[in-house]
Amino acid sequence: MRAERFGKTVGLGILAGGEPKKIWNIPYCATEHLHETGVREIDMVIEHNDFLLDASYEEEARSAMIGHWLDNVDNVSELGIPGTSQSAWMSDGIDHERHGMKRFDMTMKSHAMDLEEVRRVGGDPVTLLDARTRAKIRRAMREYAQLGALRIETAATVVGSLEWLDSLEMLHQKRWTGKGEPGCFSNPRFMRFHRMMIARNHENGSAIVMRINVGDAALGYLYGFADKQRFYVYQCGFDYEMVERNSMPGLVCHVMAMKYLAETGLQLYDFMAGFSGYKSALTNIEENMTWTIFRSDSLRFRMVEYARPFIARMDHHKTRLMSKWRGIRLNSPHSSKTPLNQGI
Repeated sequence: MRAERFGKTVGLGILAGGEPKKIWNIPYCATEHLHETGVREIDMVIEHNDFLLDASYEEEARSAMIGHWLDNVDNVSELGIPGTSQSAWMSDGIDHERHGMKRFDMTMKSHAMDLEEVRRVGGDPVTLLDARTRAKIRRAMREYAQLGALRIETAATVVGSLEWLDSLEMLHQKRWTGKGEPGCFSNPRFMRFHRMMIARNHENGSAIVMRINVGDAALGYLYGFADKQRFYVYQCGFDYEMVERNSMPGLVCHVMAMKYLAETGLQLYDFMAGFSGYKSALTNIEENMTWTIFRSDSLRFRMVEYARPFIARMDHHKTRLMSKWRGIRLNSPHSSKTPLNQGI
């Protein structure tokens, strides 16, 4: 989608037709998404999502583009707009009811550290945190200092950035697979995408990979994006085994990164959305991230909502019956099969 004013492009966006929603494999709702496909295996998590807009016409262009989208939904029944942070998305200026659509918002807290405030207190973000968090970080720093000096550095070249991303991946996956979780890098698309992002954006300073060292050993790696005076923390990997006591590598690495980036003149260290306790503990700004759905005001959706409890019960009974049937077959004297490789 493109918006123009007096022949000049003032807005751009990519709309993708997603997979239809289904009940018992019967499609009942077509979908479209802004900068996503709606397919979990393909999509990256998008935050601070928006159309690409000329700042001089930002609100006007955004409203016009959403209105045009709603005007031309055709057979599409649901429009998804993930991870927006601009307050204009929440305004009443978008008259979705005129288009026969209902609006649903899911809002999640987002956290950031004010780096201007860090500079104001002399460059040490720890002094801005609550007493309990300060004590944890300082204990951990003393433990690490016994092994060597704490220092931070950024990758100087594209090759260096990619090598550090590999090391980040290893630490990240070790942590999450140890918890029985797949980890972000279990999806090969994820790694390919971010290697491409670093290759394209290292030289202009937009993609940054940092390494925090204890002496000559890496305590952890941080990867993110610098844009519009913010550093967006995207992914990280830490060594949780360097010390046995007071191991707080994540807290220490983030504090070191905040201090370093405050010196560069950036304004915000943005953890983005999520419920992790460390995000609120390390920040002094709370914002909102919103996932919005515009859905056709259609009888089919009211019927689906009405039938959903019944459908859930039917699915539950179906699962139980299938489980019992498998048990009966396994215990049946006629269920034994001759192995395919018997006699070979």
